[in-house]
Parts: sequence; structure tokens; C-alpha cells
Amino acid sequence: MMHKAAPSSTSILWLMLGLTLAASPHFLYQPIWVSLVFLTAIAWRCMNIWFDWYLPSNKHYLVRIFQLVIAVAAILAITFNYGSTIGRDAGVAFLVMMLGLKVTEIRSQRDYYVTVFLGYFVVITNFFFTQSIPMVMMMFIVVIIMTACLITVNDPKHVIKKLQIVKLSGQMLVQSLPIMLILFVLFPRIAGPLWGLPQDSHSGSTGIDNKMTLGKISNLIQSDKVAFRVSFEGELPPPAQRYWRGPVLWLTDGTTWTEINRSLTSAVETNIEYSGAEYHYSLTLEPHNENWLFALDMPNKSPTTVKSHINADGVLQSNESVKQRVHYQLTSQPDYQFNQQHEPFVQRALELPDNHHNLSKQLAQQWRSETATDEAYIQRVLSHFNQSDFYYTLTPPLLTGDTIDGFLFNSRRGFCEHYAASFTVLMRAAGIPARVVTGYQGGEINPVNDTLVVRQRDAHAWTEVWLQDKGWVRIDPTAAVSSDRIEYGINEIMPLSMRSPLFVANSDALIELWQSINNNWDAVNNVWNLWVLAYGPERQRDFLTKLGMTNPNWQSIAIWLGSLLSLVFILLPLLLFYQRQQADPVVRLYQDFCSKLAKFQLIPATGEGPNDFANRAIKTLQHHKSDINTITQLYIDLHYGNKSHSITELQTAIKLFQPKKAQ
Repeated sequence: MMHKAAPSSTSILWLMLGLTLAASPHFLYQPIWVSLVFLTAIAWRCMNIWFDWYLPSNKHYLVRIFQLVIAVAAILAITFNYGSTIGRDAGVAFLVMMLGLKVTEIRSQRDYYVTVFLGYFVVITNFFFTQSIPMVMMMFIVVIIMTACLITVNDPKHVIKKLQIVKLSGQMLVQSLPIMLILFVLFPRIAGPLWGLPQDSHSGSTGIDNKMTLGKISNLIQSDKVAFRVSFEGELPPPAQRYWRGPVLWLTDGTTWTEINRSLTSAVETNIEYSGAEYHYSLTLEPHNENWLFALDMPNKSPTTVKSHINADGVLQSNESVKQRVHYQLTSQPDYQFNQQHEPFVQRALELPDNHHNLSKQLAQQWRSETATDEAYIQRVLSHFNQSDFYYTLTPPLLTGDTIDGFLFNSRRGFCEHYAASFTVLMRAAGIPARVVTGYQGGEINPVNDTLVVRQRDAHAWTEVWLQDKGWVRIDPTAAVSSDRIEYGINEIMPLSMRSPLFVANSDALIELWQSINNNWDAVNNVWNLWVLAYGPERQRDFLTKLGMTNPNWQSIAIWLGSLLSLVFILLPLLLFYQRQQADPVVRLYQDFCSKLAKFQLIPATGEGPNDFANRAIKTLQHHKSDINTITQLYIDLHYGNKSHSITELQTAIKLFQPKKAQ
């Protein structure tokens, strides 16, 4: 039967600590009023404990009304902010605020239990937003604290010391690891995000988009977030060939570049002829909530582990949005000819909006009249970028009005998208089909695991022109202005102040230390991503096949899972019982004590504690009351308590204990 006594103030304070730690990561994702409601409720309960403030109750009905007003206001705020109380963000906000208010209602052990279990659920909701190693470690600590709270509230006489409670809680979690591991490896995996909710997961992801305006890609230069990681089999391609192909942009309204209708590019068959060196690699792509999969330009086939295809633009495209981390293997050949005889959308690659880029069009027509071939015209434009006062800058000025004309004739300072967009306009104005390609260029090699790490700051844009008998040819006008950007990567031209924290920027030794720590941490994250977060259906099937399971399907996996779990549930209690008997001489001595009492039909009942058993024994052997109490208290002290007595005292007391029936 559940105890009705109120939990102690200390146990409530420890519970509030655990709940605050569990809810605190949500403060980063939720509106500030969610945090304020939760923290106000926690502070309210603290003031009740320390200064005897009133809590909501039927006796203090005004306080109860105040609590109800807060609850109703919270629901209205969620509905107004999210449009509903359903969904990841709205649901978590509601849960966090209601959890805080629930703390003000804890009066019985039942309330305490309900609050603890709600806290466990809040722990789970943190993984809706991130499954990083620090988050897992933090939530592991929170679970230890809240499990310790459950142990504490079931120890009203404070027999167990606080440190022993925490230790016991940690041991319980460690003992559950075998079951957790079996479930992780064998439980059938589902396609799609395990933790994220499709309607709002990764909605705030940053990175390459299917639209481009001047200045948009340059905004990513400040982002250190990883876009994807690549592990090559053998040699890496030269830096100048590390183009990671993404969305291809055909259409422009004079300001923004966008893709052509995707259904068209998916329906048209590509004609790509490959030659030269092959590069085999595996790529782990971070979720970005779009359909494209980045690949080294140009992949010769789509991966087998992801449902995807190469569309008419040469873009590797997934059949579903990338809402979770994806791992796939590819082979790419940088030397290729793309639609060299025929391009079905060639007319779309010549379109320019009327009444835009007038100065650029005039300049293009002038240069076109001075050159005999397409190749000569292309070289004329590149020479203009190279020999005139054009500058590659990480912080381009804001352009107004006609941005292409403003860049070519006024500012002449730009990032990669400025050069790609203006070069494409100059090509189209001269009658040469051209389009903008976005993606990433370069990457940074992590010396710890030889993985190429491509970050958001490596985002890049270049141009492809279509030439008869050659097809689509990559032209990167940025290389004409800043060859170092292409040959060495963005990291080499970025100042140290932008690549390192301010507190290490002035010391070479600290910078080297920081980079070493960063590389090692990234290597650890890579292993975590590959073997934990990216452990999906395909990876599970491959792993189980390597373990010897032929043709693993859900039926065979279920049989293995059930068998192993049954084995664990049988062996684990036996192992724990054996270890406890072997490792704890106090228990063996107490069993000797119980054996002496068994002669009088006094045997501990299942679930009966030492104090209850002692009280029952005293009723039969009242003349041994003092000895029974002494031995029982010595046992409790040595087995559960502060161990202020020695085991020798218990051994001597039991040896001298020779119970006899009263005469």
C-alpha cells in the first residue's frame, strides 16, 4: 500500500534540482515565457519550504485561483504562439510549464511519484531537439538524480546515507545497460527520424538552400556547423576538385535564383560520360530537411543504402526529405562530359528578365562582338575579373537596386555567389547557356581520423556553361579573383579571429591546442554519429549480417531479441544474487542469525525488512529482545548505513547469540 505521508522538504528540493536540469535545455529552444513560468513555479515551492509561503489548496482558494490563472494563460500563450497545443514545440512547452506547476501541488508520495515520472518524460523530450553526446551525458546524470529521489522517498527513516543513495541509483542504471544494448542493436529499426517529429523537426536548419540571393551564402561564413563528413578509400581528390554538388539554379527574376521544376528534372534522363580517376568514399550527411544528397562532382551512380536518383541536373536527390542523419557510399569521377550533344532545357539557360541588368547586357554584347568563339568570350570575362579591381571578400557590402549591375560596375567586392550570378548573367546575355550550381567546395582534413569535414562555411556557388560537343562545363569565376579559395579552401583565407574563439586568437600555442581538442572532439562525434545516431534499418541489417545472422528480417530479429532478453532476465538476477552473497560478508552473518531464529519457526517473509522481522521475532523471544535489536541495528548500520561499527562487532554478537525458549 502506498504511503500517504508527505515527502520531506529535502527530497522535494532534490527533485526540483533534477527537474530543473531536465527542463533547462528547453530554455534554449522555447520562448522565454515558458522558462519564466517553470522557474517561477520552482521558486514558489522553494519559498514555501524556506519561508512557509502558501501553496495552492482548497484552504487557500485565492492562491489556487492564481495557479489556475497561470495555467490558463500558459495554454492560451501556447495556442497563440504555435496555433495548437499539438506538435513537438507546442507539446514540449506545455509539458515543461505544467511540470513546474505540478511541483507546487506535491503533498503526498503519490504526487511525488507522478512528478518524478513526468520528469522522466521531460528527459526523453530533450532528444527531440538534439542527440549529442553532451546531452546524453547530462540526461544520464538527471536520471540518476531522479532515481535517487525515488529511493529517498521510499526510505522515510533515512537508513541509507545520501551518497549511498546516489551510488545505488547509478548502479541500477549501469545494471540496465546490457538490456539497453540488446534493445538498441536488435530492436527493429524504422525508416525516418526516431526522435524528431516530421512536422517541425529541423525546421530551423541552416545551410545551402534551393534559392540564392546575393549575400545569402556569405552569411554562412560565420557558421562552424558540420554539413557532412567524408571518409575516402585511398587518396583524396586534389583540393581544386573538391566540389560537392548541390541544387542547380536555372531561373532568375533579377534578384533571386531558383531551381527549375523538380518533376521535370526527375523525369528527364541524364547523359553523362565518365572518365579518369575514381574516388570511393562514404559520406555522413547532417539533416537539412531537403531532398538533395551532396556528392563529389560527379557521382557515377546513386547509393544503394538510400532511395535516391541522379536527376537531369546531375544532382543526387533523395526520394524523401533528409530529416535525420544519412550515411551512404558513393563513387565519383571528376572528369566527365554532361549532355554534350543535347540539353533539353537549353532555352531556359538563356532567359534573363526584362528591364534588369541593362548595363551588364550592354557590356556582354560589346565583348561578344569582339570575340569569335564562346571559349574566347568566356576567357574575356574571366580576364576582366582577374585583371580589373575585383576583390573576393568574406563580408561583401549590401547592394540595392539592380544587384548585378551594382556589383559589376560599382562595388566590385563580393563573395562566391556574386561572381557566380554575375558571370552567369554575362554568359546568358551573350547567348551562351549558363546556370548556377550551389553546394560546397573544399573541406578540412581531421588528422585524428583522416576524415574530410565540410562545414557550412565551405558553402560555395559556381557556374556551368553549355558548349556544343562539350556539354555542361564547370566555370568557377571565384578562382579568377581568389585562386587560394579554390586551391587551399576557405580556412586558409579566413582570419584566425573568425576560426578560433577570442580567448585563444592571440596565442599560437593556444590556437594549436584548441584545434587539437576540436579535431579529437569531432572524431568522437563522428563515431557517435555513425554507430549510434545513424544506426538505421540498412546499417542494422549490415551489422547483423556481419554477426552471422543470415537474411535478417523482423521475424528473425524478434526471435533473437526475445531469446536474449529472456536469457538476460534469467541470468542477471542470479548473477546479482551470487555477487551479493560473495561480496558482502555482512549478509552471510545476518543469514547465520536468521538460521538460529529459524529453529523457532521464525523465517523472514518475502519483502519483510530486518526491522519488521526483528519485531516479529521479539514477540516470540521477548527475553532476547536486547540481543535481537542489537544484532538487527548492527546489520542495518553495516549493510545500509554509515558503517560506524565494525563487522567484528556483528560477528561477535551473532556468535554469542544462543536463543532459547523462555522457561
